[in-house]
Amino acid sequence: MAGQWNLNGYYDPAKLTDLYEAVRRRESTRLFAAAPCAEKWNALLSAADSLALPGVRIALGICDNSLFQPLFGLLMKFENVQRFAAVITQDAQAETLVNAGVSGEMFMLRAVALGLGGCWVSGTFKRGQVGIHTKDGEKIVSLIALGVPKRMPEPPLARKRKPVTEICPHYEEMPPALREVAEYIRIAPSAVNLQPWRITPAGENAINIAVSLPRLRLDLGIAMCHALLALGSTPAQFMLDETGMSATLTLL
Repeated sequence: MAGQWNLNGYYDPAKLTDLYEAVRRRESTRLFAAAPCAEKWNALLSAADSLALPGVRIALGICDNSLFQPLFGLLMKFENVQRFAAVITQDAQAETLVNAGVSGEMFMLRAVALGLGGCWVSGTFKRGQVGIHTKDGEKIVSLIALGVPKRMPEPPLARKRKPVTEICPHYEEMPPALREVAEYIRIAPSAVNLQPWRITPAGENAINIAVSLPRLRLDLGIAMCHALLALGSTPAQFMLDETGMSATLTLL
C-alpha cells in the first residue's frame, strides 16, 4: 500500500483554497436554525460527488431530529436537524476507511465554506432511520448532521484542544511547513474529541501521523485531510501503512 495511496494527486490544491480557510471557522454544530436552501443543497450534492476518494461514497438525505437522539439523548443534544450526509465505504479495506475520513472532512469543510455547519456522528445515530440504500459490501461508517447554524461561529474559536506539543512532542524542531500541518491536525474533529493522533519525525522533512486502534482509522483520515489542506501548494507525498493506522507525509 505504501507509495500507492490514491490520496496523492487526487485533489487540485487550487480548488481547495476556500476549504483551507474553512478549517479555521469550523466547529461542531449540533443546533440548527434551518435546513440548507436549495442552492446550497445542490452545491452539497456536487461536493459529495467531487470530493469522495475512490472506494467512498457520500449520500445526502432528509431526516428529522430523532435520527440523532439515541440513548435518550444523553450523549449529544441536537436541535432541528433536517438534513444529513452519510459517509459510506464500498469495501472493508483499511485504506478505504481512512479515505472515508478524508472525504467526509473535505465535504464537511465545503459545507462550512457555504456558510453551513455540521457534526460528525459515528456511532450514536439510529441506523434503522437512516433510509439510505446501501449495496452489497457497502457500510455507513458515519453520518454528518447538516444545516444552517443556530449561532454562526465567530473566529477566533475557543476550542478545547490539547497543547500541540502533546500530540507532536518534536513540534519546535520541525520545519515551518510541518508545524503548520501539526497545528491543522490539532484543530481537526475526532471521535468524542479524543484527539488520538501522535505526530513524530520520520526524517528531516517528513512526519508520521498515527493512531493506536483500528477503530480510529476514520479519525486518521480526518487528520490527513487537514494535513493536505495545511500544505496548500507545497508538494508532498503521502504513504499509508498496511494497517491503516499510520501515515507518513514527506515534503518534496
